[in-house]
Amino acid sequence: MLLHDCKITKVGRSLCNPEWIAVRAELSDDIGEVLPYLNAVVKNAVYTPEVQNLNFKIEAGAISLMPREIIVGQVTCEEDGVKVLDYVKRLINDTWEKRAGITPVHERKGEIKAKDILDFLPRTNCRDCGLPTCFAFAVALVKGQKRLQDCSALSKPESAQDKEALARLLQTGTTEEVAK
Repeated sequence: MLLHDCKITKVGRSLCNPEWIAVRAELSDDIGEVLPYLNAVVKNAVYTPEVQNLNFKIEAGAISLMPREIIVGQVTCEEDGVKVLDYVKRLINDTWEKRAGITPVHERKGEIKAKDILDFLPRTNCRDCGLPTCFAFAVALVKGQKRLQDCSALSKPESAQDKEALARLLQTGTTEEVAK
């Protein structure tokens, strides 16, 4: 086990969107060594090796990892932030335990683009999400301003495969673990 504990040091409203909460936690152990391994296994991670920072999004929130700190943003309440922190702690420890079978990636990977997401959206421009077009929704997803559940068309049975593909693309398929 690499990370034994994390202690919440601050909970507050997100500066980006006042409807969201951000939770900051101090780590009991330095996780800097696991960041390149996480960069290899988390599909949509953005790693900045010069400052040892790894950022990624899951449907339940946005995560920023540093050697001694985790920030969880874009959650609706502190309880959700705690669930995401627990998930990230498990992810860190599981990745660390399996590191012998993982080739670490020490450089920045490419980011997901809105056009990649648009291929899986219904392209009806129904505006149910509050935006004028499906492309605008794709841009908002990339920026973390919208979530998959904000698209009502993706909730329909005939869109299940597209929603699943988007979840994989955005690395949100693991959020069921967070919800437990």
